[in-house]
Amino acid sequence: MPEILKLIQARRSARGEFDPQRSIAKHDLKQILEAGRWAPTAHNMQNFEFVIVDDPHRLEALAKIKNPLSLDFIKENYQQMSFSEA
Repeated sequence: MPEILKLIQARRSARGEFDPQRSIAKHDLKQILEAGRWAPTAHNMQNFEFVIVDDPHRLEALAKIKNPLSLDFIKENYQQMSFSEA
């Protein structure tokens, strides 16, 4: 149990610019996918898919996509969402 607590306390979120030139080792990619597969989701919805893209041209195109809020997702999942007073 102390090991898990240390991992939770050391956890951080790192955000940065998307770099299509940065490569990931296959071993690391497998570990990332395994962690994602086991990661909890709100209300156990598991509303995600993993897509691995390694084509440089497609990565460049993906980097340019803007991702607006999905009103369809909100409508479909409104009952399961949690909201704060703010």
